[in-house]
Amino acid sequence: MIFDCTGTQNETILRLAVCDPSVRVLDVGCGDGQKTTCIARHARFVFGVDPDENCVRTAESRHAEDNLRFQTAGAESLCFADASFDSVLLNESLHHVPADRQSQALRECLRVLRTGGRLLILEPVHGSGSSGRILKIFNHEKACRQSAIDAIEGANGSGFGLVSKTQIRAAFSCHGFDDLYAYCTMSEPDQRWSEKDRLRLKNRLESCPRDSQGDYLIDYRDYVWLLIKK
Repeated sequence: MIFDCTGTQNETILRLAVCDPSVRVLDVGCGDGQKTTCIARHARFVFGVDPDENCVRTAESRHAEDNLRFQTAGAESLCFADASFDSVLLNESLHHVPADRQSQALRECLRVLRTGGRLLILEPVHGSGSSGRILKIFNHEKACRQSAIDAIEGANGSGFGLVSKTQIRAAFSCHGFDDLYAYCTMSEPDQRWSEKDRLRLKNRLESCPRDSQGDYLIDYRDYVWLLIKK
């Protein structure tokens, strides 16, 4: 799987969260650190945090920039002093925070930002694009995604000012059914897959376009919020 294969998310993040090379950036929910490393090439210093220790170890083993650090931490309890960062990024990560802690996570982002600092949030539009049709087979994230949206909307005016809310088209690619199925089973380990489910997944994948290398392109839309700490 290749995520953000069109580069749309990277371009958006660099344009809105990394305004000049002097900024200090916190990537909350950094996963394996690919986006964090991209940011580090354009910023003074970047810190990536994730609650999954395995993700953090993977990020540390793959990426070794002088201005880049990773640490295990949850979004709702950030291990940094007040006003430590110029920008904070939540790239498709807020809906993974338990719904009853999402507002606390945003308050933590507010706390670690300097006055005038930027909070950039990307969240998938549930059911959008070919990804929505594919993930409908097994994905149960509608409620937590809506909860994340509600928390973001509630943060506007509570220490934050909304600069913009837009949408972008994002995409990921996969080599074929086995590649996609492995990702799906990893993402939803409790899902019981019948042969009917597997056939539906295969048919929906095969309706997607392919790139010049023959990989399937699976698209969706992201909401993009840019907020400023007052």
